[in-house]
Amino acid sequence: MRKISRLLAAPIAALLIAAGITYMSPQHVRDAIAQGFTLPDGSIVGGHLAVQGPLPTLVGCTITAGSTDTSGSCTTSAASGSITFGRTFATAPTCLVVDATATSTVSMPVYTVSATAITLSTIITAHTLHWLCLGKIGST
Repeated sequence: MRKISRLLAAPIAALLIAAGITYMSPQHVRDAIAQGFTLPDGSIVGGHLAVQGPLPTLVGCTITAGSTDTSGSCTTSAASGSITFGRTFATAPTCLVVDATATSTVSMPVYTVSATAITLSTIITAHTLHWLCLGKIGST
């Protein structure tokens, strides 16, 4: 668990900076997540990072409730598709898309990311995809 917490500390720190918190060391981030805190936009975090944001528009995939530009899930309904961000980023964010239903690495989605969307060029129908996107400092 400690290793996961340490691995997530840097991306979480980047999210906090994007939210207007100028700097928190990785240890401060871990402490804040463990104790709970309120972000400048009013999001309350009590042990977990809460993500709020605009609802993306999906093609070839049915969105799961609670999904946002930053993170979400969907069930695929086609061999290709797209996740168009509800709010365009100034530059392409760093995104990770995974197939939770995949039985091998061959099943992983092939995708590209731009400031406006994630384009899914190769996906498998009826699979569950998850995405996580982090905007770059000064470009969210």
